[in-house]
Amino acid sequence: MTDKLILNELGARGIHAYGSDALQRFEQQLSIYFKREYKRWSGNTSRPEDHGKSSSDGEIASHTEGHESVEHYNRELALYQAFLDQRYMAYTMAYYGATDDDPSIDHSIELEQAQTNKYALMVDRLQIEDGHTVLDLGCGFGGFIRYLLDRFPGIRVIGINPSEVQSDYITQNIDHGGRLKLITRYIDQLEADTIKPESVDRVVSIGVLEHITNIQALSAIIATLLKPGGLCLHHIIVSRDTIPQFLNAEDTMMSDYFPGGHIWPYSELMRHDRHLQPLQSWFINGMNYWKTLDEWHRRFWQSIDRLYPAVLSIEQVDYWNRYFSLCKAMFIPDEGRAYGNAHYLFGKG
Repeated sequence: MTDKLILNELGARGIHAYGSDALQRFEQQLSIYFKREYKRWSGNTSRPEDHGKSSSDGEIASHTEGHESVEHYNRELALYQAFLDQRYMAYTMAYYGATDDDPSIDHSIELEQAQTNKYALMVDRLQIEDGHTVLDLGCGFGGFIRYLLDRFPGIRVIGINPSEVQSDYITQNIDHGGRLKLITRYIDQLEADTIKPESVDRVVSIGVLEHITNIQALSAIIATLLKPGGLCLHHIIVSRDTIPQFLNAEDTMMSDYFPGGHIWPYSELMRHDRHLQPLQSWFINGMNYWKTLDEWHRRFWQSIDRLYPAVLSIEQVDYWNRYFSLCKAMFIPDEGRAYGNAHYLFGKG
């Protein structure tokens, strides 16, 4: 039971708890703004370069901005343990089965099961088999790594992650029996012999390409590492249509949370065919992420008496509370049809 004194203290500072009338009004106002913007750009098929942004130029990612993004993941581990699922610590969309045809959410599905559902879907689409070597780019707290190691006794996994906090968590909490190689650095900082060329059967990225500026350059690296006939699957937040201000987080309210981030339109990644062959894409209705965020938000407040003030300052509580509300408001308009996630499958001939 959350301490009422803490709720009163935070409320007096304008920080309103999950489920409160004040917070629901705030989220409704935010969703009205995003609904208006989605309607404004509905049907816009212009390319990012028409708006001064290219996914094929420059560095793979800005390490200055990338460092700030990594710091978002390097917050107190206790914070993430308070709101993420207990099995995988997955800090990306969980899959509740919502589709554009039927965007309803089965609220009986627990977050832990919904994250398992996501991983099972990705394994199916990436056609992962026991005995494969799988490269997980930006592996976070190792949720997908844990899922693969549990499901496939003969699989080998390579995880790349620039976050020391997340890498330490993986090292201390995942029993891999020598089947995991963990690399703590950025993908474009790999030394030539870190991963042998054409040694990987499958490559996956989950919530990584939002931070990538030059997708073409990243694809070139992936193509070098994949075996002939290998496959790559990207899981990424997308807008259905091209929304110019979303192409660069600095032009939006999200700049405080994901410096240097990009939300590419759904059609963008399938244009990248120079190094890998685009095979298939799937749009994933945004209500799946809305529900994920809403559950994170609920768990955050359920744990507020042990987070504040021991882990988070009052300013940080406000920061995270607004973060959850803002993100939820982005996914809910048009019942998740305008803004969601996507899977992209690529192959190496």
